[in-house]
Formats: sequence, structure tokens, C-alpha cells
Amino acid sequence: MIKDTSNTSRVMLAVTEASSLQALWRTAMEQMSGERTELITVFVRDDRWRRAASLPFTEEVNRSSGGSMKFTLQRAEEVDRDAVMRTQVRLQQLATDSEIQLAFEILAEHEATRIHELVRSESDLLIAPSYFKGRPFYSELARLKCRILLVDAKDGATESENY
Repeated sequence: MIKDTSNTSRVMLAVTEASSLQALWRTAMEQMSGERTELITVFVRDDRWRRAASLPFTEEVNRSSGGSMKFTLQRAEEVDRDAVMRTQVRLQQLATDSEIQLAFEILAEHEATRIHELVRSESDLLIAPSYFKGRPFYSELARLKCRILLVDAKDGATESENY
């Protein structure tokens, strides 16, 4: 679990399996203000896998054989676990290379209100991909009482929002 030390600043890096981790990590490193800054990565699980699996007509097409099979809840959970694991491994490598301890939290989109638990002060910073603005859970992120920095992975541009 994340330690609660009120005299350290906190940078939160929100990612999904589709995020450009390099661009987001680079932005997080630019925002880190020394040894009294804590970095927390939050993997936001995509609830659409489970919704797709609940539909009776959803099928998965095998890339190599072209054959298809029913896309089940069990398969959706497997895809989700694999995405989380791949992202965590990549983030751990970036943290190791940067000599930073990795704190990794997992948050499902439908649990977006839990992100408020991670914010300690208005000086905290949330860094997220700019495409989060188009997702339903963004309205919850916009309610956070901290600074938000959106990163466009295409050109590395950032857009800051203060709340």
C-alpha cells in the first residue's frame, strides 16, 4: 500500500494498456521535484472488455489462423490480466532505469471515485494521456483537487488543467 507522508509531494501517473508509456514517463520525470516527490502509477482497467464479453454475439478472431471463437468473460479477464502484467513490467523497467521505486495501483474505470483516495493536497499532480478526456471516467478525474497534466503521445505536447 502507499505510505502517507504529508511532507512529500505526489505525482500520479495514470495509464492504460494503450498508453504511450515512454511519453508519459518522460513527462513524469520532468515533473519530479527531487527526493521528496513520490511517484504512483495508476493502471486504469478498461471496463469495455467485460462489457464486450457480456454480449452474446461477441467473438474473438485469431490473428494467425483467422478462426473465431466466442469472447467470454473468462477470456476478457485473461486479456485484462495480460495487459496489466505487460504494462507493469514495462513501468518497472522504466523505474529501474530511472532509479525510482515503483508504486503500482490498479483501478477499474467503474471504480474511478477511488482515485480521490490517492490525492493528498492541491499541489499533487496527475499526469494522464490526453485521450482520457474522451472516456467516461474523465469526469471523475476532472473533479480531483489537484493539478492535472494531459499528455498527447503523438507529439509529446502537454495541456495543464488546474482544479
